Order: sequence, then C-alpha cells, then structure tokens
Amino acid sequence: MQFLPLKSVVARSVESPSLLRGRMAGGQIGLFGKLYNPFPGSSFSFMAERLAEKDPAKRNVFLLGVVSFLNDMSSEIILPILPFFLRGFGAGYAGIGLIGGIFDGFGNLVKVLSGYSSDRIGNRKHMVFIGYLTSSISKLFLSFSSSTVMAGSLVTLDRVGKGIRTSPRDALLAESGIKSGKAFGFHRMMDTLGAVVGTSISLLLIYLGFQYGRAILIAAAIGFFAVIPLIFVRETATPIEKPKLTFRLKKFTAFSFFAGLANLSYMFFLLRAESFGVESAIGLYLLFNVVYALFSYPFGVLAESIGKTRGLSLGYLFMSLSSLFMFYGTDIYFLISGFILYGLFMSVVEAQQRALASDLSISYGFGIGTYHFVFGVSTIVGNVIAGIIADVSLSFVFIYSALLSLVMSFCYSLFRF
Repeated sequence: MQFLPLKSVVARSVESPSLLRGRMAGGQIGLFGKLYNPFPGSSFSFMAERLAEKDPAKRNVFLLGVVSFLNDMSSEIILPILPFFLRGFGAGYAGIGLIGGIFDGFGNLVKVLSGYSSDRIGNRKHMVFIGYLTSSISKLFLSFSSSTVMAGSLVTLDRVGKGIRTSPRDALLAESGIKSGKAFGFHRMMDTLGAVVGTSISLLLIYLGFQYGRAILIAAAIGFFAVIPLIFVRETATPIEKPKLTFRLKKFTAFSFFAGLANLSYMFFLLRAESFGVESAIGLYLLFNVVYALFSYPFGVLAESIGKTRGLSLGYLFMSLSSLFMFYGTDIYFLISGFILYGLFMSVVEAQQRALASDLSISYGFGIGTYHFVFGVSTIVGNVIAGIIADVSLSFVFIYSALLSLVMSFCYSLFRF
C-alpha cells in the first residue's frame, strides 16, 4: 500500500478539485483503517475516533471543536442578555436590529480578506489565534460599556475577531480529509454544546441577581481559555500564488445574498419572548441551543446522503415554520415550537452552507471567505430591514422572515451548484 504524504494531500489542484477530495477522503482515512473507539455507538464516537487518530489534519477537527466549545460558552453567556443590556442604554428596535445585523454579519466582511491572506501566505493557525484573542479582548471591555455607541463598537470589534479567524479555521476543517458535511456538522455540534453550557450559566447568573456587566466580565474571563487548544493545532496550508474562485462558487455566493436576507437575528426571538420575562426568554434560548447542538452532526450526515441543497431546502422550511409560530407568539406553546424550529434551522444551515462553499472551492480560504462576505452583507441588510419593520410591529418581522425563508426553501429544492 502506498501512503500519501500530508503535503500532497493538502496541495491544491485547480484542474480537478474533485480529485483532490477523493485523495483526501480515501487516501488519508483509508490509511489508518479502523480506529480505537472507547464509546462505540455513542453520539460522541466521532470525537473519540478523531482524537485517537495520529493524523494531524483530522485531529485538527477535534481540537478546533474544543476551541469553539470554550469560545461559544463565553459568547453565549453574553448573547441572551445582550438585547436587554442594550435596552438599558435606551436602544430601540432599529438600533438593536442594526447591532444584531452587525453581530450576525459584520465579521463576514473581514472573512474574505483573512481567507485570501491565509491562502496566499500559507498560514491559517496564527490568524485563527489572533481572531479568537481579539474577540476575548472585546468582551472584556464590553463589560464596562456605558452607552449604546460604546457597546456597538465593541460588538463590532468582536465581529472583526470572528472575521479574522473564521475563514482560516473553516479552511483547516475543509483540509481535514473528512467529508465536509460531517466535519462542519461536528464543529457546529461542539460550538453549540458550548452555547448550551454558556446559556445555562447566563440563566443561572441572572437568577442569582448578577448585573449584566458583571455577567459579561465572567464570560470574557472564560473566553481567554479558548485559545489554549490552538497551541496543538497543526498547520495544513501551503502557499498559493494566486487564489481563485470557481464559476460554481460564484453562482452560489450570488445566490447566498438572497438567503442572507432571511437570516433573522436571534435577538428578535428573545424580544418576542420578553413578555414572559427575561428568565423565560433566556430559557427558551437555551432550548434553541440544545436543539441546535443535538441535530447539527446528524443533519451533517443526512446532507451527505441526500445532498446539501436538499438539506438546505429543509432548513429554510424550518425557518419559515418557526417564524409563523413566533408570529402567533402570545401563547407560550407557540414560542416553544418557534424556538425548537429555529434550532433545527440553524443546525442545518450554519454548517451546510459553509460545507457547500468548501465543496465548490479550490482555494479554501478565499472561497469560503467570499461566501461569508456576500452572506454577511445580506445578513446586515436583512436585519436592518427587520429592525425598521419591528419599530412598526414586532410581529410583522416574522411574517417578513417566513415569506423570505419559504422562497429560499423552494429555490434550494430546485437549484444545483
């Protein structure tokens, strides 16, 4: 049996990206055969298998998952209380919608630059480190915010950190040799498990009477631990003289602009549930994250079987139904259904749109970064529109989202990239 060296596995092939993926999936995974798995049949067997492997590229998937687990634990202490923290400064729906759009989309504007740079210089790990560290510093100063402008600026800095790290990190995942649907699905699962823990801590802190600023300070302290596992991540990139985009990826990114318009910020869901109390709203957000975590990896496996576009069609159908339940959100059972369906939507779309972008890329950092850039611009636009609508009626925001999501579900069921 002839073994492929790691360098040849991650080398770029402009002429035949599908050949490259065949070598990655077959050459590397087949090289190690069956792996020791101390948890056979369990939902965490994938983690055990990846950790047991000797190949650095595959081990990266596990380590990057741990990093995201810790970082999201930190972030999700903040996210459930952020809209209420902003309301304390007198921010209206339009202002919260703008900051929600920035939170969801601004980092994507940076991702195309960081992705291109990581391809060009052949270094992803250091950019990922800088990105996570920048976000942790921004959270630290956010805890001392005294105005909407200051808080919005620090949220923007946090998103810059996210933008710096995301494309290089996603490229490391794409270069792991594991099928993209599973690799990105696993990463989303770990990310969201951290969110479940973080949201639980947030709920506990609010129950114990912690002020919002103090809770954010605790979150910032946790965030600094997220950079430690990055020490053990191995670099997989090789320099590319001229990163390129495929025609198929260009079509997908153009299409993604319209998908981003339907990507409604979680803040509107929390504000809709506020009438039942802040603690109830955060409890529903916890439920959302539990669903998100439980289904991210299974939907990744499903997407590999039925096709990512069909999986995304199902995801946007979940979002349309979720928005309809939120529209009738005066009843707690409608709210519960809405948050569950929102979790199902995120478990499909967040991972599989990235996975599809990586499948269509030949220069992973630049390709995935370009997708993030386009999707990010449209997310900002969509949430600003939603904020303006919310100033008229918060209920109408969910009609806007339901209609757009239904259109996107239909389009994904027809289009192939």
